[in-house]
Amino acid sequence: MNHTLSSSSKEVLLAGGLLTLACGLAFAPDAYVPMLARAFLLQWGLFFLLVAGWAGRKRRPWPAGAGLLSALMVFLQLDAPAVGPPPGRMDADLRIAQFNLLQPNQRHTEVVRLALSSDADVISFQEVSPAWAEVLKDALSETYPFFEVVPNDHCYGIALFSRRPVRSMQVHHLCGSPVIEAEVASEGGAVHVFTVHATSPGSLGEHRERNAQLRLLAGMVRARGERTIVVGDLNTVSWDRAMWGLCAESGLRLGTGPVVPTFPSVLGLALIPIDHVLTTPGTSVVRSDTFVIPGSDHRGLIADIAT
Repeated sequence: MNHTLSSSSKEVLLAGGLLTLACGLAFAPDAYVPMLARAFLLQWGLFFLLVAGWAGRKRRPWPAGAGLLSALMVFLQLDAPAVGPPPGRMDADLRIAQFNLLQPNQRHTEVVRLALSSDADVISFQEVSPAWAEVLKDALSETYPFFEVVPNDHCYGIALFSRRPVRSMQVHHLCGSPVIEAEVASEGGAVHVFTVHATSPGSLGEHRERNAQLRLLAGMVRARGERTIVVGDLNTVSWDRAMWGLCAESGLRLGTGPVVPTFPSVLGLALIPIDHVLTTPGTSVVRSDTFVIPGSDHRGLIADIAT
């Protein structure tokens, strides 16, 4: 009898622990540690399902039920400020590619070949070191004569290349990180394109800095109005409160798959989506896909956009 009561108590404790963890993941405030945990909601949901499956096979109803409820709570949080293409509209006229290069990556020739074969009108690069800057300018400037390159040794160098005519191109700084803005000609009229690499939130201070950068970016996008595109490594997942805040304050919406992972890329697979293409009204992503960037720890993005 005592043994039975002990086993039942352990089951109830396990069920309670699962539900407590799920509630923390789903409803914790926007703070540094919960943010890190919430970035992996997909993986947490799969963990809860595995626990539920194990408990079901062992005929342990309390953990099985708690695991299923926990998975449901977590998966319901995978809500992102995304918008699909307008019904019936497939006439994309602008292709944008996104490359986070990984600064020490030495596979220059393969990456350049991939960039040229992408048939993108505009290409966004992050982690552009001085060495990468020279490679990109030498290899791409003939095909992409409109460009701005801001190299840096601390992984936050950035570049934007366009084969479409550019009316203006300028560099902004968001809490020290460069952002390139270009007014690019398209069939539907000029569009503003921002390429961004927000700070990686690896510490409490960096978490606050990233959030401040995204708030500043939202103000810049709002000032441009409609027909604005943001592309880059925003170092926030699609369902994070920081992403919701950026979109709420700017009018941006995710055009690429909100749960399609891009980082960290290992053997072509990734865990979380932190590279994005976002658009304001007047533009919309019609098609998008990811691809392997040789030597990088990110998958690339390509998006066909109707302007």
